[in-house]
Amino acid sequence: MVGEGANLTIHLLQNQASGPAHIGFDAVTIASIGNFSIDTTTLNGSLVRNEVNVALAGPEAHAELNGVYVLNGTTHCDNHTYIGHDVPDCTSDELYKGIVAEKATGVFNGKVYVKQDAQRTRAYQSNANILQGDDAKVYNKPELEIYADDVKCSHGCTIGRMDEQGLFYLRSRGVSEAEARRMMAHAFMTDVLERITNEDWRGHLAGLIDAKLESI
Repeated sequence: MVGEGANLTIHLLQNQASGPAHIGFDAVTIASIGNFSIDTTTLNGSLVRNEVNVALAGPEAHAELNGVYVLNGTTHCDNHTYIGHDVPDCTSDELYKGIVAEKATGVFNGKVYVKQDAQRTRAYQSNANILQGDDAKVYNKPELEIYADDVKCSHGCTIGRMDEQGLFYLRSRGVSEAEARRMMAHAFMTDVLERITNEDWRGHLAGLIDAKLESI
């Protein structure tokens, strides 16, 4: 429970190369003028499932959910989110990005539910993915279920390959193919990392992500 006017931030890093499955569930209720944010970074693991369930229960409550996943080998990572706008004048913002290589699998299933009385809701959800290799797989299902009529909501998802024109441009400037791919992958993740307000943690994650990108 995030109390009235309170703030809660969670930093979650999953970077265990081998071992048992990791299945996590976070349920948060946010009171009036409360703020909740969570950033989830998945770099390693055999089977990983992250589930976040948020209830915006007081006016002017805000939730921000951010996620990065860089997967290779046979890693399977699920990100399941639910944000319930239960009362008027609440906001939520959700951004997940992933790079999936080799035989890894990424899943994003995000739902935003706006009740009939939750007027003036502002809710945004986005999931973007880059596939590297013919065996990598991504499954995504962004959802909006809206019963109020005075809202601003958006959602979307993308799955694609690395931009070949961008790679060509960097290669033409003397950058190796491996370095060009790493640079473009890092740029792809930047807007998620920039949401992390703790500078030390953001810098630590950027280093871990760069190291992971060099291995795929």
